[in-house]
Amino acid sequence: MAELEIRRRSALEGRLEPGDFGTVCADGPRLMVRERPALAIAQVEAWPESAAETVEKIGKTVGVRPSRDPLVATVAGETTALWVGPDSWLLVEPESARGVASLVETLAAELGGQAALTDQGHGRVCLRISGPALTDVLAKGCTLDLDPGRDFDPGRVVGTSLGHMTVTMHRVDEETADLYVARSFAVSFLDWLMHAAAEYGVRVEAA
Repeated sequence: MAELEIRRRSALEGRLEPGDFGTVCADGPRLMVRERPALAIAQVEAWPESAAETVEKIGKTVGVRPSRDPLVATVAGETTALWVGPDSWLLVEPESARGVASLVETLAAELGGQAALTDQGHGRVCLRISGPALTDVLAKGCTLDLDPGRDFDPGRVVGTSLGHMTVTMHRVDEETADLYVARSFAVSFLDWLMHAAAEYGVRVEAA
């Protein structure tokens, strides 16, 4: 009997097709969009009395030490730790980063009952957007101050309402951001994003 191949199906399958959309100028589109598929995402919430120890254990186990300072993202190799609340983080990396053992299994083995641990990998979609129109597009849907030196400089992570949907935004660099949205809102969010970016020209890139 042939073995069934089990793969995760993207919430945007069939909806995020490569190509150029909107008003593309002679020098090309000003926003690029692609999905970051098959991500392992673990949410860790530390108990206040052992938060410092939890941070050290996470750093030892997955190679990135989460920041306890608000709104800070830390990156090491393929793994990112996003501050999402007091002593609460999303740890993100490709599913393939650890071979057989998953990110959640690796953390559970080390943390035990020391922190609350939740697998978010199947519940969120991540879109990476980049280009010179990055902040212009984001400004259409949120109330954050996106000017340099304010709410959303590179290395920062913020939770906000974007296009009336709750989104966690990580500013990777000056012209790049990762946007995490609940899987159930992924299609609606993509529709908003493509509409908001159409005047600048959008290039959807293959994942």
